Amino acid sequence: MAPFRIPVSGRVPAVSRAFARYLTWLVFFLAACPVFASEQTAQWRVVSDKDGIRLEARRIPGERFDELRVTTSLKASPKTVADYLLGKYLDEKNKNISRTFIQRGPDMALWSDVLSTSVASDRCYSMRFERHALANGAMRVTFVSLDYAGRKPMPDCIALRARGEWTMTPTGDGTRLSYASLTDIGGSAPAFLVHRSLASAAVSSVRKVVAGSSGLALPRGIGD
Repeated sequence: MAPFRIPVSGRVPAVSRAFARYLTWLVFFLAACPVFASEQTAQWRVVSDKDGIRLEARRIPGERFDELRVTTSLKASPKTVADYLLGKYLDEKNKNISRTFIQRGPDMALWSDVLSTSVASDRCYSMRFERHALANGAMRVTFVSLDYAGRKPMPDCIALRARGEWTMTPTGDGTRLSYASLTDIGGSAPAFLVHRSLASAAVSSVRKVVAGSSGLALPRGIGD
């Protein structure tokens, strides 16, 4: 596997910004199945709570990075949010991502991505989204990474692992939205860059879903 190409002489700030954007793209196009915690899983700790969006993290035994959870509220219904996640959310174009849908329907989507940038080695992964109806009008969209389906464009393309879920609970005037994810991007990325960037990207991903499912313009920079 090709290592991350991160110069160490006088260019760290610029590379850090580029790498943060790279991780943001990853999180936008990742999602996973419910996270199964063991008895040793740590309690959630609050990382930030600003503008109605709460970010929490916790350690998972045997994992390199924290599981993240982002919660907020919006006016749209749970069904509207789920429809967006399985529709326009997956159709957003990005010049760095090549996407091939393998199976697509209103309640399940399976696809393969190749993410390429000049900052890091290519990432190749397949993902599955699936909608589940819960009690009292709540909905859940689970997602999980799979072995890459199809022939990888580059033999050294790095696989990543991710699992998580979007949970939509109806409230009096809309939805309480919760996004949980556990992601390992693989390779040898510096931990200090990954931890910070994954947290920032998780919040940005929730902001994108809130805006998109509410029929609003995407926050500046998210649709790039």
